[in-house]
Amino acid sequence: MTPTEIILHHSATKDSGTVSWNAIRRYHINECCWSDIGYHFGIERIDDTGSPDDSFEILVGRMPDEVGAHTTGENSRSIGICFVGNFDNEPPPEAQWNQGVRLVRWLCKEFGILFSNIYGHRSFAHKTCPGTQFDVEKFKKDVEAFL
Repeated sequence: MTPTEIILHHSATKDSGTVSWNAIRRYHINECCWSDIGYHFGIERIDDTGSPDDSFEILVGRMPDEVGAHTTGENSRSIGICFVGNFDNEPPPEAQWNQGVRLVRWLCKEFGILFSNIYGHRSFAHKTCPGTQFDVEKFKKDVEAFL
């Protein structure tokens, strides 16, 4: 697969540290009967002190050259990134946002993906994903500022 799009998601769950990413993986394998987690990458809190300075890590799901299972009709041309948290309830923490910008900036450079081809899952489904308080247009502008 050669990706031409990046699709942003949120887990719509509370981020409880690295347990969340493993729980998402188990759910996708056991409940959805997929071979692995549907996303290519996740961004999750790894220092759960409740401080705004908590650390966030980029976690690997499927390899970028493998077809994902995250957005019906777009999987064969897109990389799926899951921000662990529920951004219908609150905006993503700045540190998590910045890790996402860093990751997407690299993916755009690595695969020649245009910043205009960065989407929220809601562009393809009747969902709020990556959350009503996740400003996809601002995220795209932040990525573009670093390209």
